[in-house]
Amino acid sequence: MNVTQLPTGTSADDLRVDEAHSRRSDEILSAAVELFARQGFAATEVQQIADRAGVGKGTVYRHFINKEKLFLAAADLGLRRLKDAVNQVADAQALPLDRLRAGVIAFLKFFRNHPEFVELMIQERAHFRDRESPTFFGRKDDEMTCRWRDDFTDLVQKKVLRSLPVEHLMDFIEQSLFGAVLVHFLGKRDPATAADGNRVADLILQGIALAPTQDTCRPE
Repeated sequence: MNVTQLPTGTSADDLRVDEAHSRRSDEILSAAVELFARQGFAATEVQQIADRAGVGKGTVYRHFINKEKLFLAAADLGLRRLKDAVNQVADAQALPLDRLRAGVIAFLKFFRNHPEFVELMIQERAHFRDRESPTFFGRKDDEMTCRWRDDFTDLVQKKVLRSLPVEHLMDFIEQSLFGAVLVHFLGKRDPATAADGNRVADLILQGIALAPTQDTCRPE
């Protein structure tokens, strides 16, 4: 990008400063994720995070005003990376149902590859239980959510999914996926191997009951 392409009132120097600030924030957050996940929120000190990130304690506070804000920003980093992972896989599929299946499997694989964010998810509930909208479980009205809502609407209209309110369908899938992640994490099992990931996707998208026939109809 050259100077003539910059937004009004923004210089090339301003852009470089912003990029450097963003990189430093990410470095601090990466250190915070590692230590919070390993030691827990209460046992982790800001000085330890600063040391791990290779910066001074004051630098951490210039980016995050206190340890609580730093923890929540670390959890938000996990949510952003989860969205990126799901979007990257889903966007490679042309059909809405294929995107949905790919997204389900990518979701499970993300937490298999990044169990540290499951730790943060659990800790957030323990230490910030009064938050109205938890980082991972609060529905965000962002671009990703709107895109998935459009896909669900399309699938309902095409009678691929049951004719239920889209929000109910999205809630069910979200709850099923987070439930699978937490149960498998706490039980030290892997929900995202090729077989299990597809099995979870099949059960979510197709259910566990066979389509009713004359022989299996309910008694009058």
